[in-house]
Amino acid sequence: MDNYNTGSTEKKTILIVEDMGMNRQLLSAILGGDYNILEAENGLEALGILEKEYSNIALIMLDIIMPVMDGFTFLEYAKKTEEYKDIPIIFVTAETYKDNILKGLEKGVCDVIAKPFDPYLVTNRVSQLIRLTEGQKRKRIGQVQAIKQKEPGFVLIVDDAEMNRLLLKEMLHDKHRVLEAADGEEALGHLAAHKGEIAAVLLDIIMPVMDGIEMMDKAQSRMLLHDVPVIAITAESSPVKMQQIRDLGICEIIHKPFDPTVIENRINNMIELFTVK
Repeated sequence: MDNYNTGSTEKKTILIVEDMGMNRQLLSAILGGDYNILEAENGLEALGILEKEYSNIALIMLDIIMPVMDGFTFLEYAKKTEEYKDIPIIFVTAETYKDNILKGLEKGVCDVIAKPFDPYLVTNRVSQLIRLTEGQKRKRIGQVQAIKQKEPGFVLIVDDAEMNRLLLKEMLHDKHRVLEAADGEEALGHLAAHKGEIAAVLLDIIMPVMDGIEMMDKAQSRMLLHDVPVIAITAESSPVKMQQIRDLGICEIIHKPFDPTVIENRINNMIELFTVK
């Protein structure tokens, strides 16, 4: 699988909208090496920056709870303004997925990053979302060929917990064909049998018979994951294990317990990203 960059040597600009100075500094430190950073303490200040700089801004990182103007008020204004509506927005928040997060996704937020920030996930998701947005823009103006309509690829769900597989399958089956595996060995069989037909893999890490790390090693050695995004869904949190997962080339990590709507959003983003790249 590919390592992503933003596709241009010229630094792109990110607007960070967050009332806590420490959080702005942290995000600036994480992203400042690769991007130009603009900062705002609330939505109203961010709108002033947008008015002057919107043509330069590649992405907005937006807190929800802020004084003067909160994230939802800013989001509503941005999405109904022609000049701003296509700028991708990521919520950065300590809010739970069950309430404001889902409302944000419904109203046009592209992704969610939970506080406290994981630098790897921040840089990965920002890069992916900028590339995805640029790919969509190229499609709209006809710089890439339209993709022929065809039967959707399979999403392979690899998890030893039957309830997790059932929940994910129920969420995905309307838009995607679904394959299931209870361990890594079974997953390798699906990857080999349906090579070229797998659109994405949702991979648990801790499983009997063959865990997710061993499965990834074997699948990559057999060239079974070329151009296939893999999203790890795991309860692992130790720094050593997390680094092992990242080193495999997995393009997204989602921690359990997960919210199906958030995962669906990530799957759709990943599949489209790999389609337009």
